[in-house]
Amino acid sequence: MLMRFRRPTAAVLLLTVVGASIAACGGGSDDESKVAQARSSAYAALSSSSAAAAAQSSANRPTIPSAAELDAQIKSALDPNLPDSDRTALIEDGEAFKDAIPDMYKALRDHPRAVYGVKDPVFDNHDGTLTATLSLDKDGTGSDVRTTVVHFVYKDGRWKISRTDLCGILRSADYKTAACG
Repeated sequence: MLMRFRRPTAAVLLLTVVGASIAACGGGSDDESKVAQARSSAYAALSSSSAAAAAQSSANRPTIPSAAELDAQIKSALDPNLPDSDRTALIEDGEAFKDAIPDMYKALRDHPRAVYGVKDPVFDNHDGTLTATLSLDKDGTGSDVRTTVVHFVYKDGRWKISRTDLCGILRSADYKTAACG
């Protein structure tokens, strides 16, 4: 993103210096007005190029979901009516987890009172990832709540839970899968 601003800034600086040099060569009181005019033009060019770059950057940037939206996305993966392809599409490199889906349902049966969820705040890392906190209470009593930082990666037009973080969550819940090595 910084590269977008460097070139317009360099160009504006060059225009300012050239404008000031040209004005300085003219001699007389008219020089000051020419320098002021060159500066004004340079500042206007910088402002418009910065605004254009910011508008383009925000236009290309995906919408940042709320913690509730990320939580609903993760919980939707547990819907038994959801096709496996939709379920794995919610995970970065999700196809690697396809064979683990039956085990996931077993883990849910083994821990029917488990409570988990994505909590606010959600941070935009400005690199195509988000950071949030996930809490997990395996037995639902509130006596052994674990929290961990999770990342979501923007791929294929949607936010997906990071494969690395999902594996960390599964390990902390004492769940093993070949997808996590």
